[in-house]
Amino acid sequence: MDFRKDLLLASAARLYSMGVDLESARERLKILVEQGVGYDSDEMKRAYKDFKELELQWKTLEQQHIELRDDILKDEQS
Repeated sequence: MDFRKDLLLASAARLYSMGVDLESARERLKILVEQGVGYDSDEMKRAYKDFKELELQWKTLEQQHIELRDDILKDEQS
């Protein structure tokens, strides 16, 4: 199999795993809000920071995944 296709599969698996982590972080924020934890509290700030870092990592990996997929498809069509 083409090395790039192996990379594509690996990035898809990592996206899935990271997506699970991202949803957990989102749920943590939701729980804190429901519990009435203040937005300025250290706990909320830390949970929000963790969420935003995961979100940025996920978006970056997603963009790389899409670009690799598009490159592979382009090469296969030519």
